[in-house]
Amino acid sequence: MRAPWLAALSAFTVTFVAVPAYAKDPPLAGLALQQVQARDFEANVDVLFPSIITVLQDSGYRIDQADKASGFISGIGSAEQKTTFNLFWGFGKKKEVPMVSVFVEQRGPNIARARLNFVLSKAKSRKVYTDESPITDPAVYKDAFERIEKELFVRQSMNASSKSN
Repeated sequence: MRAPWLAALSAFTVTFVAVPAYAKDPPLAGLALQQVQARDFEANVDVLFPSIITVLQDSGYRIDQADKASGFISGIGSAEQKTTFNLFWGFGKKKEVPMVSVFVEQRGPNIARARLNFVLSKAKSRKVYTDESPITDPAVYKDAFERIEKELFVRQSMNASSKSN
């Protein structure tokens, strides 16, 4: 005969450990992720491209590469280094660095599309990053696109007022 506490422990494990694992939403992938990461703007690339760079810089990203001809922008955010302890290796340092890549393309006479891709990467040493994990939270992308829209509005307003003078 089994001990009653073993049955209780099994029930507890199934109820409180296994269920929350299924309660999480699965990460976005494929077309669903692309829909979160991309947005069309009523603008041309000449205005959208610098708007995105400004927003990224204002958000703490250092622009690594920016090429308007190809529409590609990449940036690295800053992160604090954390001291960690591992039973086998002792103390070490850990740093997760936010990174972004952006692709901007002209889709029509006055429509441009931007696709953002945010990831968290572990910094191993200077300019060596590994173990990237994509950021799939729609709120992150929504916030970034709202900031880009505001910057785009400011730039387009400034351009319109300078042309009318």
